Amino acid sequence: MGMDHIKGVFFDLHGTLLLSDDVDASWENWVLEFYSRMRSKGAEVTLTGFKEHLDELFNAPEPEYEEQGMTLFMRRVKALGIRLGIELSKDEIRHLVDSIIIVWHRGMYLDEEAKRVLQILKPRYKVGLITNWEHTPRIFELLKELEIEDLFDTVIVSDEFGSAKPEAEIFYEALRQTGVTPYEAVYIGDMDVDVIGAINAGIFPVLIKRQVQGNWASYSYDEGRRHEGEQVTQIKCLSDLLILLGLE
Repeated sequence: MGMDHIKGVFFDLHGTLLLSDDVDASWENWVLEFYSRMRSKGAEVTLTGFKEHLDELFNAPEPEYEEQGMTLFMRRVKALGIRLGIELSKDEIRHLVDSIIIVWHRGMYLDEEAKRVLQILKPRYKVGLITNWEHTPRIFELLKELEIEDLFDTVIVSDEFGSAKPEAEIFYEALRQTGVTPYEAVYIGDMDVDVIGAINAGIFPVLIKRQVQGNWASYSYDEGRRHEGEQVTQIKCLSDLLILLGLE
C-alpha cells in the first residue's frame, strides 16, 4: 500500500513517544507519594488498604461534581478522599494532583528518535498527539519540558475532550482540527486501544513494538497477533515510520 495519500500523522504518548525503563518502579513511587499526601490530609488507611482503593480508582464510573475547573483525575481524587473520610478543597486537590503526577513522570524520557522524527514530519504533514490522560494541564507542561510542544499541530487529551481511546470520537476531533480525512491519516501507538481506536475511526493503524523497551511491554498488548498481515503494520522503532512513509 502506497502512502502518498497520507496528510496527517498522529501519535500516542506514553509507551510510544515517552518511555520508561521501569514502569513498575514509577508506579510504586507514585503510589507511595499519593499515599503520603493523602495521609497528611488526614486519611486513616494502611498502605495495603490504599492500594486496594487505587485498584478501583480508574475503573469506577466518572465522578460528577458541579465545580468548574476540575479535571477527571481531580474529581477521582475528590471521590477517593470522601471514601477515606476527608473533604478536600479544589485548591488542595489541584496541588496534590500536580505534585504526584510529576512523581509518575520522574525517570521517564523522550524516545531518542522522537524529536528528529517529529521535526522531519512537521513540514510535510499535519502532526498530532492523541492521548488518554485524566489531568490535561500536565500533558502541556510535559510537552514543554520535553521541548516538543511546537512540533504538534494539535494535542487532544481525553480528559479535556470528554472521550477516550478506543472511541472513534477522540480521533475524529484530531482530524477535524487538522482538516485531514481518516483515509489520509496514520496513527502510531503501542497498545490495543491505539490500534482498535484507529481502526474504529478508519485511520491507518501502526503498532510500535520495540525489541527493547524496559518493561513497557507488560503494559502493552500485542495487537499484531490478532491483526497481523491484515489491518496493522508493525514498526520496531520510530525511525521505521519515516521508511514506511517513504521519507528515508
